[in-house]
Amino acid sequence: MRLVAGLVLLGVSVVVSAGCQQSSSTRPAPPIAEVDHAAEGHRAFDRQEWATAASHYRLALQKTPDNLSIHYRLAISASWIDLRDEATAEFEWVVANAAASSEEARVAREWLAASRNRGETMSASSAPSGDERVGDSGVHGRVVWDEGQGVQPLKRLQLNLYALNDDGKTKGMSFRIRSDREGNYAFKNIPAGTYKLTDNNVGTPRWRLKVELKPAQDTAIDLSPDNSLKARDDFAKRS
Repeated sequence: MRLVAGLVLLGVSVVVSAGCQQSSSTRPAPPIAEVDHAAEGHRAFDRQEWATAASHYRLALQKTPDNLSIHYRLAISASWIDLRDEATAEFEWVVANAAASSEEARVAREWLAASRNRGETMSASSAPSGDERVGDSGVHGRVVWDEGQGVQPLKRLQLNLYALNDDGKTKGMSFRIRSDREGNYAFKNIPAGTYKLTDNNVGTPRWRLKVELKPAQDTAIDLSPDNSLKARDDFAKRS
């Protein structure tokens, strides 16, 4: 009798175990969370990770093709990573669809106008020797910023130099470069004149400085929180 009872209990145990295994194997997998590409794009945009932001914004537009904020931020991201055709197309969409008095439309119009006036912006150091953009002046320095972890160099930051002269050979000129991995930058072979040095041609910059470049002189200007927009703005609007 004990042997029979033991065999019965063993059989029950095997059946229960098999039932549990079958139940476990047929349990549906948890659903995969859908990526919110708009939110991911905004987070990357705030970190100034332009390529990542642009990738998310392109996917987000597949779901919400009429989202003004995404088109606008994709245009800005594309402009920072030198995707000029995409930036132009997105800013043109913004102009066509945003309210004419909105900040987005104003920035888009200004970027498109500057792009048309400049053509393909370039550093004078890469221009042919006979090009009128070649001069014997320059400006160089180091770009640093404090993101809450102490002052650190800003790598691959785009800097712009816009001529302010209304006449003479520098009229309408602009030059663009990026800082290196140590935060160093150098505009070379620039014609002498008065320029605006800034780090952003759309949105709000960190720096907006007036620079006087004298003939055959290489001016040193470090960009840091000490001469940033909060401490100094050479182009502040005056009432």
